[in-house]
Amino acid sequence: MFGNKVVAQVACDVFQLLISHWEHLQRLDPTLPKKIIEIFVATIAFLLPSAEHSTVEADKKLMVSLLLCLLDWCMAVPLSLLLEPITKSSSEPHSPSKAPLLDYIYRVLHCCVSGSNLHTQQSHYLLSLSDLSSDYDLMLGQVKSFEPPPSQMTPADFGNLLTVAEEKRRRNIELIPLSARMVMTHLVNHLGHHPLSGGPALLHSLVSENHDNPYVESSELSCEVFKSPNLQLFVFNDSTLVSYLQIPAETPTAGQPPHPSSQVRVIVRDISGKYSWDGTILYCTTQEDSVEAGVFHPVDPPSKTCNTHSRHQPTSIKGQYKTHCSVSDSLSNFCEEDEVDVLDKLLEELSHSSPECLPQPRLRLNQPAPSPHGMNLEQENAILEAILRQTQQEEEQVRKWDADVSFRAACQRVPSHQEPKAPFYFCRLLLNDLGMNSWDRRKSFHLLKKNSKLLRELKNLDSRQCRETHKIAVFYIGEGQEDKCSILSNSAGSQAYEDFVSGLGWEVDLATHCGFMGGLQRNGSTGLTAPYYATSTVEVIFHVSTRMPSDSDDSLTKKLRHLGNDEVHIVWSEHTRDYRRGIIPTDFGDVLIIIYPMKNHMYFIQIMKKPQVPFFGPLFNGAIVTGTLLPSLVRATCINASRAIKSRLTLYQSLYPFTSLPDCCV
Repeated sequence: MFGNKVVAQVACDVFQLLISHWEHLQRLDPTLPKKIIEIFVATIAFLLPSAEHSTVEADKKLMVSLLLCLLDWCMAVPLSLLLEPITKSSSEPHSPSKAPLLDYIYRVLHCCVSGSNLHTQQSHYLLSLSDLSSDYDLMLGQVKSFEPPPSQMTPADFGNLLTVAEEKRRRNIELIPLSARMVMTHLVNHLGHHPLSGGPALLHSLVSENHDNPYVESSELSCEVFKSPNLQLFVFNDSTLVSYLQIPAETPTAGQPPHPSSQVRVIVRDISGKYSWDGTILYCTTQEDSVEAGVFHPVDPPSKTCNTHSRHQPTSIKGQYKTHCSVSDSLSNFCEEDEVDVLDKLLEELSHSSPECLPQPRLRLNQPAPSPHGMNLEQENAILEAILRQTQQEEEQVRKWDADVSFRAACQRVPSHQEPKAPFYFCRLLLNDLGMNSWDRRKSFHLLKKNSKLLRELKNLDSRQCRETHKIAVFYIGEGQEDKCSILSNSAGSQAYEDFVSGLGWEVDLATHCGFMGGLQRNGSTGLTAPYYATSTVEVIFHVSTRMPSDSDDSLTKKLRHLGNDEVHIVWSEHTRDYRRGIIPTDFGDVLIIIYPMKNHMYFIQIMKKPQVPFFGPLFNGAIVTGTLLPSLVRATCINASRAIKSRLTLYQSLYPFTSLPDCCV
């Protein structure tokens, strides 16, 4: 491995600086940005086996710098460039088409997370330096594979209570896998759609569990949220915090299909930030939809009784009959009415065709038989009345049975939709559809207890920035100004100074700015606007002295407090004398980057830093820069200077925006 880690680190910083000029590099050589990314991927795969087990902290920091630089290059170039196949070596002109560059990026990141064992097993899937064009062949030497030292401890060997030295060792072991996992998650979440429609200041969701919650009246995350029956919190794979919240759905507009009255909000917190998704059932069948779709709804028709009487003969009931419609006839609304006595005609035909059947000659079968012997007319009429009365009672009973529902067969109806009333119903439905309730996921998906400890950790987690943040002070010194009051009283500067400030970042309205504020207020007491710069991994806000009010002593005191507390100061001096440390009294200001305008749009750079501040670049003391490159070079130097200062903090995770999930009770 290359021995001088400082030079390698500076080279990585230079590549970081070239990201803002990738379009210019592409104009010089259309394939140059892609080849730079290929070199990074191959170099990481080349250095991984030795760096993973190295006990030298600089080896791991270099790997982290390479990973983060690879991330920034991937986020800067178009996605279409990453989907192109890798640059083939001239020794393999007829090799089959290779996988896209993005595939190799994810492969090497996966190996960094899983360890060198997977790297050895899948080395033929990774991108090596020999696969690249011979024009970019690098002399990196040979790395001998070796087993990790037996005395090296794993993260599981440490207890819960660690000393500072032990904690440093634990983080040193996890540094490369943790950084690679963050890079991979960042690419999955943001590649191809950053910045968002809300601007580069917005990277993660600002939605919390109390928003749109009908059971919560508080505008902030509080204990009241945990009393909501429509909210549950889970932890997935011990690395992702997931909240499921059932909220009222928006009223559908005209022409949209109907949907339930509730929808599900999923809030995800992981190593790369916080994200929120709203989900709802796209379509649900209602009774109106069923009618439109032609679904048959049976309607119970009224019972119908059809009465047909033949000629009434006073001496016989033979000619009288009555037809009753059955229940099946009533469903079809049809009742057959017969006006001919079929039995009478049949008996008459039998009398002619089969006279041997006649009991008496000349007496047809359909003729009434003579009255029984010993029966008078009164008895016969009494019998007829009894029979008619019985017939009437039977008809009345049949009508009652037809009207009684209990005697009728119930028709089968289509089940109707019932709106679920449970406050967590749709969340449970979504969890089940995603497979989170399966037995296989039970080991990695756990329900959290909603208590004060979880609330405290949630607030702490949401208060942390998911990007690296820096705040930089900017002073303007006019000709002849040598004291604090005159410098802080400046409300504007020269045109060259204003052009420089506008090149540091874009102006944001502090009243509506949703990104990193750096302590500035929204009420206008610290100014109305401020220069702001952001990528998907870094946020920088500049405290510009000429943007802050200076119309009173209180304003000057507040201005000095904000500017003096910054650790990196940019001083634009148009004074004939050199700037002296101490003109702005402060215990901070560890690094001073002083800019002196020269002729022909050239600028002299003077860098003052405290002895304990580590080395940083790309600008150095005595550099002369053109006005075109001045803003970007000064901004990059300020970011690296701020990183160098923060690296002196105890347990600071160098070059990595460390975000941890809360340790909650399950």
